[in-house]
Amino acid sequence: MRADRDWLRFTPENVEGVPDTQGIYEICNLSPEGKKLWRLGKVPNLHKRLVTRLTEPPPPENCYFRYFEAGVSHDIDEMAGKLFDSYNLRAGEALEE
Repeated sequence: MRADRDWLRFTPENVEGVPDTQGIYEICNLSPEGKKLWRLGKVPNLHKRLVTRLTEPPPPENCYFRYFEAGVSHDIDEMAGKLFDSYNLRAGEALEE
């Protein structure tokens, strides 16, 4: 998993380019206080979940996202664990499965 994956503005146009594959994603919003995690998850279909997240629930203003594909040769749980561990989350906060 590339830790330096580019962040994209969370728009319908950018989500259209996301593949229909399993993987993990992060959605953050930027504010004067800095970057704040809004959603983080591992899913069987990245495109489908991100399309849903565009409206349900409505995202905060100024959101960005990035995703990591987990093909059959990758262990999605290992990838997700590394990403989830990079955040100091309270139990269950923002995590989706």
